[in-house]
Amino acid sequence: MDILYILGAGASASIDQSVPVMANFFEKAIEMLDESNNLFCVAFAVAEEARAFPSNPNIENSGIRIGELGRLLERIKRGKLPISQPLLGDLEKRLKDYIHVYKENFKSDKNRMSANLEDVLLRLESYNDINPAAANAYANAYDRFQFVIGSLFGRLDKDLSGKFSKAAHHDLITFIANGGRVKHTFISFNYDLWLEKALAKKELWHPEQGHGSYRFQYYSPPVEDAGPNEGAVVVKDIKDSYKPRKFQNNNKSKVTVLKPHGSLAWRLGRDTNNVVVILENGEHSCVSYNKTWYFPPSLFQEGTERTLIPLVVPPTENKIRNHPIFWQTDQDIVEALIEADVVVIIGWSMPETDHYIRDILVRGLNGRNEQLKKMVICHKGDRSNKLQSKFEAIFRPTESRVYDEGFSKKFVDFLKDEL
Repeated sequence: MDILYILGAGASASIDQSVPVMANFFEKAIEMLDESNNLFCVAFAVAEEARAFPSNPNIENSGIRIGELGRLLERIKRGKLPISQPLLGDLEKRLKDYIHVYKENFKSDKNRMSANLEDVLLRLESYNDINPAAANAYANAYDRFQFVIGSLFGRLDKDLSGKFSKAAHHDLITFIANGGRVKHTFISFNYDLWLEKALAKKELWHPEQGHGSYRFQYYSPPVEDAGPNEGAVVVKDIKDSYKPRKFQNNNKSKVTVLKPHGSLAWRLGRDTNNVVVILENGEHSCVSYNKTWYFPPSLFQEGTERTLIPLVVPPTENKIRNHPIFWQTDQDIVEALIEADVVVIIGWSMPETDHYIRDILVRGLNGRNEQLKKMVICHKGDRSNKLQSKFEAIFRPTESRVYDEGFSKKFVDFLKDEL
């Protein structure tokens, strides 16, 4: 039997109420804004300049001041503007004060705190289109918020590690591990690594084997050859002496993990779009694509991280997915749907902005020789059957069942009985 699992935000939100969804993203993100991270300062400032948040002139003016000062300080720190240390210290203190006032005003505005991430990103896209000079003056505003998205989920991945030990992910993975000769494939729309961590703990999935048919190549960076540039990020052709890294664990993954919206574990270089950095067993490692390599991020010189864009797909209608890994992922999704006997959907509602994935699902389902045997839907509070009807129209299963109490150990018990 082949089982295909589709995981959405509800699966991660089941771990803790602090996990953000689109409607409360900024309630969580604003706490991460501080004077030490110019990437965050300017991300919020450009959003204010673009009027991407619900209108509040006082907060907008405060945000714009943060952006002006943040840009000035970055030029100074890059050596573009000479300045005395006392004056630099005064500017840094002013930025800190500006940010404090901005954060307090932002948190007191209910419309700001409940701003929908998708709406904000859509306005930023429009701002970049009509004001390219302003956007390019301090990198791309859209890229900045991709960094904010990745950083927020990355911090939560660490902050919630204790609570994750009790998450339903482990109950599901234990069920899979004890399930005998069954093929399991996961499609996860979540950036976080909680699914992979649970699978790796049971040795069902191994990071070095990557995600689906797309093959990462791991190389040990030649740090000893770096010379005076040691610690700098350099891209070179791989020489014969640079051998692929060998892993102690040679076991083959028993499950496949597909991530059509990207992962916290992936980074893209601004100037080298063929490079991906993936987390290997919780640590940064070097991954190459198209005969290029990077030093692992632990050896990056200060400030280099800002040149690496998280390879995550923002939750907007216009999803930018032109990296080869997404092309291969889509092909893998089609193949998984053709082969699946059962589809289990956990915490995913197939929102309108995911219309592209609906087309992929239909392509795979239309390639089947027989009807899907069963569909199981786990979604908290869906007692109107609207979600069930929507999924039945797409998947057309012989039988469908709904569990409306959310992702938990009880759901896993329910799933055992159904399968």
